[in-house]
Amino acid sequence: MRESAKRYQTIDPGDGRPPGAIASGATGRREGALRLLTVRPLALACALSVAFAAPQRAGAEGPVDLPSAFGRAFEGVDACVALRDVAPGAGTAVSDRAACERRLPPCATFEFAATVIALDRGVVPDANVPVKRNPPLQADPPEGVNLRDAFRKPVPWVFEEVARRIGSEAFTRALAAMRYGNAEVGDRVERIGRGENANGLVLSAVEQVDFLARLKRGELPTSAESQARTVEIAATERLGDSTVAWKTGACDGAAWAVGWVERSERNVIFASVATGVEPSAADVVARTRRLMSELALVPPAK
Repeated sequence: MRESAKRYQTIDPGDGRPPGAIASGATGRREGALRLLTVRPLALACALSVAFAAPQRAGAEGPVDLPSAFGRAFEGVDACVALRDVAPGAGTAVSDRAACERRLPPCATFEFAATVIALDRGVVPDANVPVKRNPPLQADPPEGVNLRDAFRKPVPWVFEEVARRIGSEAFTRALAAMRYGNAEVGDRVERIGRGENANGLVLSAVEQVDFLARLKRGELPTSAESQARTVEIAATERLGDSTVAWKTGACDGAAWAVGWVERSERNVIFASVATGVEPSAADVVARTRRLMSELALVPPAK
C-alpha cells in the first residue's frame, strides 16, 4: 500500500470545535489557512461518527479501519478522497492531505457551479428550458437541450453556450463570490474547467466538498431557487436504503466523482479524484462505491 493510503487525516473546521463537530447555529466565514491534523484511525472514526458509523466485522472490535478501506478501494491508483458531513462546522476527512489540497481542473464537475450561476443570473430561466447553440451545428437537436438533460447525460456544448452567455468577467466575479477554487476563467470562457490552459480554473477535493456542502445547505451567495434547482437536477442512484447523487468528469489528467450520499440520518458530501495517464471517471465511481460500502454509507454489494 502506498504511504498516502496509510494515513487518514481531518481538516479542522477552524471555529474552535473538534473535527467533525456540528454547529448549533450559523458558522462564520473561515479566515486564513485551514489547520490540518493527523489523527489515529479510531480517533477519526469517533470524530466523524455522525457521518461514518461503519459496521463491525465479524470477530473484530470497533469500526472499519478507514485508511485500510481507502487503501483497498484505491489500491494502485494515485487518488484522493475527501468526505465531510453536510452540517456547518463539520470537519473534512481526507485520505492524504497533500493530494486532497492539490488543485486540479474540475472537468465536468464544474457544471454544478455553472448551473447555479446560469439560473441565478437568468441566463437560462429554468432547468427545463431548452438551450440552443449560437450558431447552431447541423448535429444539434433543433429543439435544443435543457440544463437538466445536459447535466445528467452530459451534453458539454450546452454549458459552453451558457458560459459564453454569462461572459468571462461575470463568471469570474460569481466564482470568486462562491469561493470556488481559484476563480480563474482562463483564456476561453467556453472551455472553462477543462485544464486546457495554464491559467484556467482549478480546485482541490477539499474545496469541492466545501462548495457542495454550502450548495446543499443553500448558503451560496445566489438565490435560494438557483441552489435548490441545481441540487434537484443532480442524477441520483438508489442503492438499497441509500441515495447517492453523482457528478463525474475527466479531463487533462484528472478524473472526478463528486456528490453526496444520504442514508438514514446521515448526509455526507464526497469528492474522489484520480490523477495520472488517462484516468477513468467510471473507475473512480466504482472505487468510490467500494469505499462507501466499507464505510456503511451504502449497503454492501451483492
